[in-house]
Amino acid sequence: MSIFVSHIAEEAHVARNLKEQLERTIPGAKVFVSSGLTKGLPWLAAVEHALRKARVVLVLCSPRSVARSWVNFESGAGWSRKARVIPICHDGLRLEDLPLPLNMFQGVDLGSDNAHEDLDGLIRDMAESLRLPAAPRFDPRKMLQALVQQPAQHTAGIGIVLNHQQDQWDRTQCSPFEFPDSLPPKLRGRWPIKPLRRHADLLSARLHELSGLILGAPWRSQMDPRTITALVRWVHGGGRLLMLGYELGDRHHGGNLGELAVHFGIHLETDIVGPQNTDATKPYGARVDFAPGRAERHFLTEDLKKLWLANVQTLRVDPGGTEWLRVGNNIVCRPKHDSVKYEQGTLTQPGGQSFDLNRNAGWLPVGVEAPAGLCGRGCVLALGTWEIVGKHGAFWKHADNRELLFRLLDWLSRAGERTGHRQSRSHRSLGGRRS
Repeated sequence: MSIFVSHIAEEAHVARNLKEQLERTIPGAKVFVSSGLTKGLPWLAAVEHALRKARVVLVLCSPRSVARSWVNFESGAGWSRKARVIPICHDGLRLEDLPLPLNMFQGVDLGSDNAHEDLDGLIRDMAESLRLPAAPRFDPRKMLQALVQQPAQHTAGIGIVLNHQQDQWDRTQCSPFEFPDSLPPKLRGRWPIKPLRRHADLLSARLHELSGLILGAPWRSQMDPRTITALVRWVHGGGRLLMLGYELGDRHHGGNLGELAVHFGIHLETDIVGPQNTDATKPYGARVDFAPGRAERHFLTEDLKKLWLANVQTLRVDPGGTEWLRVGNNIVCRPKHDSVKYEQGTLTQPGGQSFDLNRNAGWLPVGVEAPAGLCGRGCVLALGTWEIVGKHGAFWKHADNRELLFRLLDWLSRAGERTGHRQSRSHRSLGGRRS
């Protein structure tokens, strides 16, 4: 056996494609791909035999695969047997992002500008190591084109991220995390909504088939760097992301939505917005009325007069973004400096009269759109709370809340193609007011 291709199960099609290309460009080479084993053969014994015979171990490295123990095991086994170990970076992973020990080996990045030249050198080096001639008319550009995954075609699907305990928030609420079940029966089939409960859902190529994602603040859980990288890449590839924060933000709830948000120029604050009659006690659960007319013009809020929200944190957005909802006549509450305590890195609130009130913060945004230049071909919207529907669905009574939610779901499913304040449109183009 000449060449061993190490890969994870989800990337078996890439491995088989690589096998086909290698056997075509290095005639006589024997390429082992475990996913191509005949059913009934002892799998582990076959892998062990192939590794023992391999002179070259090619490791398919993606944001998903480098975290898997089996890929690291196979590459280590090849190295211990003096085989050449060569990482092949694909699906957005760069050579500089390779973790130890894979970053100790010389590799090829299929996404780099000179990938075809690196492939040409790789094929010729392997042919020399195997003492086999490379195909005389080998074209590295065609090989690269065959290996690189084509962008997935976005469907109208909306994914709701639940794999960071978002569904563990207060279950007395009627929240977006319970869609489509918490929608009125006549609306449940209007949008193709799919709950995403496994971490693999965000690392799989299937993510790129979704047009939109609803990502609420994690609850006592954090997204790992691979997940954040995958979400950024998904947006840059054309995805539409709706981020929903929550009062006092990440530091209070042990999440890290902010680590993702900063990639798009959005910053989440440690505060909570209360109504005008707020005293120094945290206004948790209080209904707050927001006037969209006090913010920048945007298709989400055009013609809307008042929105009812609760437990909202303020946001900031970098220059070039849009502030489509602001604090207005309400009050921004922040924990007093001497009342803050931290337990295991998480802010705890002792309660009582422990908040500073800012009555002159009407200009601060609570709903923003990220600058287009930070989102590639996609778009990102953020709102400082996931409580749009209200406790036990109380906010469904309010027509403007329903309209905002319908517009968001239409936008996520691409039923409303336009985005941004420069492409504002009337609610009639969204099908008019709905009851």
